[in-house]
This record gives sequence, C-alpha cells and structure tokens, in this order.
Amino acid sequence: MINKELQHCQHEEQSTWWEYDGRGIPLCLVCQRCQSAKLAQFNPMILDFYNQCDVDEPIEPEHKEEWY
Repeated sequence: MINKELQHCQHEEQSTWWEYDGRGIPLCLVCQRCQSAKLAQFNPMILDFYNQCDVDEPIEPEHKEEWY
C-alpha cells in the first residue's frame, strides 16, 4: 500500500530530482523519501524504454484538426 503522505511529499529539507519514463518524458519530482511511493503510481513498464506495442494505448494526434 502506498503511503498517502508520501504521494503529496513537500520535499522539505530534501534534495529533489525529476524522474523520467523510458522515453525521457518527465513523470514527477521526487526526493529520496518519496521516490518509491510516487513511482509506484506508474505502470512499471514505462520506466524502461518502451514503444507503442508495449503499452497498447492510443497516441493522441499532435493537431486537433486531425481529430475531425
């Protein structure tokens, strides 16, 4: 179970860094205290390099005009 307090960590007096997914997309700001709890919210598959076949989710088009 994820500690709810760590999900909303304020990183008081802690060094922080950004955690990225396997494609270099920023996921969340973490400190040593909350890193595990925050990363547990994400599918572990995306923490390593992945492609569209791995996640089986649609990718939104870059321009809204393409939605019509």
